[in-house]
Amino acid sequence: MAISPHLLGRINEKSGQPKFLQIADRVRELIDSGALSLGDRLPSVNEVIAHFSVSRDTVVKAYQELKDRGIIESTPNKACFVSNVLLHEGAKKVLFLSDSMAPYKEQLYFGLIDSLSSGFYVDIVTHGDNFEILKGVYEKYKAMRDCSALLVIPTAAQNREEDYFKFVNPGNLLFLDRRLPSLRHPAVWQDFTDGFFHALSPHADLLKRYRRLVFLTKFYTNPIIEEMKEGLALFCGVEGIPFVHEHTLFTDRDIKGKLCPHKKDLYVVLDDHLLVSLMDACAQNSLVIGPDVGIIAINDGPFYSRLPVPISVLTTNFYAMGEAAAHFVINGCVPSAPIPTVLTVRASLLD
Repeated sequence: MAISPHLLGRINEKSGQPKFLQIADRVRELIDSGALSLGDRLPSVNEVIAHFSVSRDTVVKAYQELKDRGIIESTPNKACFVSNVLLHEGAKKVLFLSDSMAPYKEQLYFGLIDSLSSGFYVDIVTHGDNFEILKGVYEKYKAMRDCSALLVIPTAAQNREEDYFKFVNPGNLLFLDRRLPSLRHPAVWQDFTDGFFHALSPHADLLKRYRRLVFLTKFYTNPIIEEMKEGLALFCGVEGIPFVHEHTLFTDRDIKGKLCPHKKDLYVVLDDHLLVSLMDACAQNSLVIGPDVGIIAINDGPFYSRLPVPISVLTTNFYAMGEAAAHFVINGCVPSAPIPTVLTVRASLLD
C-alpha cells in the first residue's frame, strides 16, 4: 500500500534539528504507531519535496537515514518501502554474527529471540566463513553505543580469530557453536569430538549391525571436520567397527557415479547436497535406505523427518544454544559445559 505524503504531518521550521532528521522521524513515528506497516510504500522523493517544500538533497538524506537505521529499503526503480517494523527506538541491539543461515542456525536464532524480552533487537549478519568480513562487522558493531552484546560464530579455521581476539577484552562478546580454547572469552558451544562419541555410544548395538561406518564429506577439510572425524573414529575404534573417511568433489557432474554404497554400509553425511546424491546412488543400486544402507545426517534439516524414509540426525540442540545465548545477553552467564549432541534415530537406520 502506498501512503499519502499528508500523513507525514509537518516539520518545525524553528527547530534546531535538521529537516532531514525531522522527516525521518515522522516516518519512524508512523511505523511505531502502526499507521505504516511492513511492505507499505513511502511517498516518492518528489511527493515529499512538494509536501514539505524542501530540497531534493534533504529528502534523499532523510530516506538514506532510514535505510541506515535498517527500517526501509528501495527497489531498483527507487521506490522506498517499509522493510522492518520490529526495530524500535531505544531497543538494545544484539549482533548475531553467523557463518551462515542454514536451517539449523536459524534454530539458534529462534532460541535467542524467543528468550529475549521485547527491549532487545537482534541484527543478523553472515560472514560466510571469511575472517575479514567477520572482523569488519565485529568492529563496526563494537563501536555502536547501543549494541549490548556481540554473539559471534567463528570461522571454521579459527586460527585468525585466536590472533585477533586475544587482544580483545571479553566484555559483551560471546562465541557461539565453537569455542576458542586458547582464549578466556565465554562461549556456548558444542563438542564435536566427545559430543559425537557420547551421542553414538548409547546406540552402539544398533549401529554395529552395519559392516562399516563411512564419513562422507566434500573434498576439503577444516578443524571442525577433523574433530568430527576424531569423534566418529573413536566410537568405531571402541566398538570395533571399520571406519572410512570418504571425500567427493563439489558439483553434480563431479559426484555423479562416484558414490558407490554397498550393502550394510552406514554413512554419516555432512552436506545436504551429498545426502541427496547418496540417496540417489542407493536407488540406482536397488539398495533400501535403512535395512541395506544406514544414513545419519549431521545437523537436522526442516524436511528430514518428513521424507519418505525419514533421515536420522546427529546434532546438538541449536535452539537450546540460542536460549543460553539470550541468558548471557540478559545476565552475563553461560553454561560451564557444552550443549550436548544427540543421535535421533529415524527410519534411515535399522530398527
